[in-house]
Amino acid sequence: MKDPAKYLISPFVVCVSIAGLLAGGAWVWAGTALVLALLVIDIALPRDFSRRDPRYPALYDTVIIFTVLLGFVQIAVLAWQVGRAGWTTGTIVSASLNAGLIGFVPITAAIHELFHRRSPWQRVFGRWSQMLILDPLRERTHVVTHHLHVATPNDPDTARRGDNLYAFLPRSLAHQMLDAWKLDRMVCAKRGVGMISQHGMVFRAVLAVAAFLIAAAVIGGGWVAPLCVAGACLIPRVSLEIFNYVGHYGLVTEHPGRFAPRHTWNHLSPLVRVLSFEITNHAGHHVDSYKPFYLLEPDRTGPQQPHFLVCVLLAFVPPAWFAVIRPRLQDWDERFATDKERALAHAENVRAGWIDKPATATIVAAR
Repeated sequence: MKDPAKYLISPFVVCVSIAGLLAGGAWVWAGTALVLALLVIDIALPRDFSRRDPRYPALYDTVIIFTVLLGFVQIAVLAWQVGRAGWTTGTIVSASLNAGLIGFVPITAAIHELFHRRSPWQRVFGRWSQMLILDPLRERTHVVTHHLHVATPNDPDTARRGDNLYAFLPRSLAHQMLDAWKLDRMVCAKRGVGMISQHGMVFRAVLAVAAFLIAAAVIGGGWVAPLCVAGACLIPRVSLEIFNYVGHYGLVTEHPGRFAPRHTWNHLSPLVRVLSFEITNHAGHHVDSYKPFYLLEPDRTGPQQPHFLVCVLLAFVPPAWFAVIRPRLQDWDERFATDKERALAHAENVRAGWIDKPATATIVAAR
């Protein structure tokens, strides 16, 4: 029972955030303060390679569902308080930022878990829950594009060597929107239906977002509430791509579509594993994306990065990020990559301007 109990930290964090929003004032930061405190403590803890007790699937699933439901409660409370509580502009902005950060950790992590469930009702619930990141199309592009093309230039979630966060984010988001449009166009063409119809995935997504924001306006009693809700929901959406930037940075593969544990970075500290519902147990997730989070096996010998919080903060300062990631990529090239992947990595280093010219002998050997 102790393993399922660990994950109760996540809904507890959301409850603290909701209580802070209800209290108002400086208390609106309560949820974010708690998460930051947990992550700072986590930095000092040793890595956690333990496997979870698999005997309580119903308990694990209950925690996931409850966390996501609390996400909807948090957004409703935000809309109500913004519209009814008479807050100052500073408090409104602070409350929206807090709701957005808690929307990323742990709520988006719980939604991501539902992306990959085989249970039809959980998948449907997960798709509706994407409203909390204001992107009803994310699951489709994530499963269809990212998991098939990870560690290749065709994956919008994989940052290439030399990419900084500020160039990566708009390119990744635009590529995902284009992928969703192309996928919708292809599916509608095969069915012989129009994209602007009840069958169009993009069309339904636009209507869903509009209905969601109208509901926020009704709850809040004005235009400020949907504006704040939109901002709060876009924060975890963008933060999800920051996670992808860090978690896949610079890795390459010689077999596109055939994932191996070396093709992603891992963050296996104990509290991050819990708060992220094991998404930072990254290799295990990509090996079998349908495997529930509590069955994932940590990769003891695979590529590791510094603590997740440290990596995210460094990503906002490109020179600092490059100073940390380049030695780890060099280590990956030497210890994990195949001969062909070393050649691909070398070409990427040249493209990034990290080295001056290609090593001809290495490229010839890999052919």
